[in-house]
Amino acid sequence: MKDGSKMLLNYKPKDDHIKIIPLIAVSEAAKKVVITRPQVQLLPGTNEISDDEYLVIKDHIKRELESKVIVPIEKTVPTNKRAPSGKAKNLKEMPTQEAIALVQACVNPETLTKWYQEETREEVRLLITETMKELKMDIPKLEVKGGNENDAIALEDMTHEQLVAYAAEKKISVNASQTKEEILAVIKKAEAK
Repeated sequence: MKDGSKMLLNYKPKDDHIKIIPLIAVSEAAKKVVITRPQVQLLPGTNEISDDEYLVIKDHIKRELESKVIVPIEKTVPTNKRAPSGKAKNLKEMPTQEAIALVQACVNPETLTKWYQEETREEVRLLITETMKELKMDIPKLEVKGGNENDAIALEDMTHEQLVAYAAEKKISVNASQTKEEILAVIKKAEAK
């Protein structure tokens, strides 16, 4: 298992409710992974968990997997930079239209917050923001990868993709074909007004 790789699960209970699954390793393979939290919480719709967490919980959810109440989401896609293996199993690897459908089916605040920090496609990120607003969630500040969680990224330190996403959230018109410097100038000019 690649460290830190993620996967999507669709949870479709007969009656809407939260499913809490303890992260207690049963199989030999599950006992070899490192888990950082005591349980996984699934809300109806799309949820994202780590591959290691899935390895641990699948022994506990066999009945739900067989009855298709919980369905792992995976799609074969052309090999590309987003999905080098040709298999899309998390939001970043999914084609844009599928990613949009997955966001629309998600009401899990934890999953939406993770996606908000990772997603760079403008239309997907905008939908994540709108979904968070509908759920009356606070929109978090962008975080520096590997940095202190309380540190927000300065505009100058953002990547081209982050600047495009930031501009979309703030409803500032930029073109993704512009250079990072051009986008930064447009954002600063718009925010100075």
